[in-house]
Amino acid sequence: MKMRSMLIVAALALVGGACGSSPDTGSPTAARALAYSLTGDQVLTYHADIESNMTTDFGDTLASLDSSMPSTMMTQLGMAMDLTYHIGDGPTPGSYRVAMTVGNMELGSGSVEMGSERVDLSDISQSEVDAALQAQMPEFVYVIDEKGEIVSVEVDGIGIDVQGLLGGTSTGVMNGGQMFGPELPEGEVNVGDSWTTASRQEFGDNLVVTEVTHKILRREEHGGVDTWLIKSDAKTDAYTITWEDMTAMFETMGGIGQVQGMEDMPASFQMAMRSSPSVTTTYTWLDPEQGLAIGVETSGNTVMTMEMEGIPGMVGSFSLDIDGSTHVAMELDL
Repeated sequence: MKMRSMLIVAALALVGGACGSSPDTGSPTAARALAYSLTGDQVLTYHADIESNMTTDFGDTLASLDSSMPSTMMTQLGMAMDLTYHIGDGPTPGSYRVAMTVGNMELGSGSVEMGSERVDLSDISQSEVDAALQAQMPEFVYVIDEKGEIVSVEVDGIGIDVQGLLGGTSTGVMNGGQMFGPELPEGEVNVGDSWTTASRQEFGDNLVVTEVTHKILRREEHGGVDTWLIKSDAKTDAYTITWEDMTAMFETMGGIGQVQGMEDMPASFQMAMRSSPSVTTTYTWLDPEQGLAIGVETSGNTVMTMEMEGIPGMVGSFSLDIDGSTHVAMELDL
């Protein structure tokens, strides 16, 4: 029973590009300034379809420390959900307060395998999905300006320093997708124009930098709406985050006790999370008239190694390798 719960949680933890093609409208466009045009008391709902594949290699060292542990975990996941964004007026003119909720989550095809244990998604009841979702999804609120730049973020009512953590208004595949689309440029732009944005996030003494190159590919009909198709390529350099770095970040969220299962870690516990360079490609169908993203598709990869030691009840150190990819397709409920 314990293993089954672990597998269900592992599948849902993945919720954190190819794009469809439509005919070009063929009509010329005029240069214009782009901005997100929202109003207070507005509710926007996007239907999201998510596909994810991930392999975790626990290695021989962990198996020698705990014979009950399998050598690998393989996860294939297909799921759907609704992401609802409740829009309110922000603290300053031209800003918006956005609260995101997740609902109507349904598991589709896929499975999770750990050694001889296997859970098919078709075997998981909807009540188990709903309970896991309720237990894991925090309240997420952020303030953005009309260009899509994040001003502030709160998680479960606690303000955190997320300078560039989400890279413009993109929430990426880390929590299910993207609402508004890319951070928009200053001044007028037209089809064929490009611009670059950068996000920087401090973890203790480490700085994680993501550079994003955006280009308006063409004018295109999407969902019956005349849109501009924008491609955004986000590249994040390799980085290493230690347990000390994570602890420093969690202190801004009320302490490590906010992370379930981590509050009792001894002083001897050490961890290093080493991420390889990663690339995420996002296609956004932006309605320049309404200032809304009508559709979004994001594809990203994860290649990471985690090294740990000092875990209670275990002697020695071990590492695990994670290699995965995720694709998210979102459509605005018009």
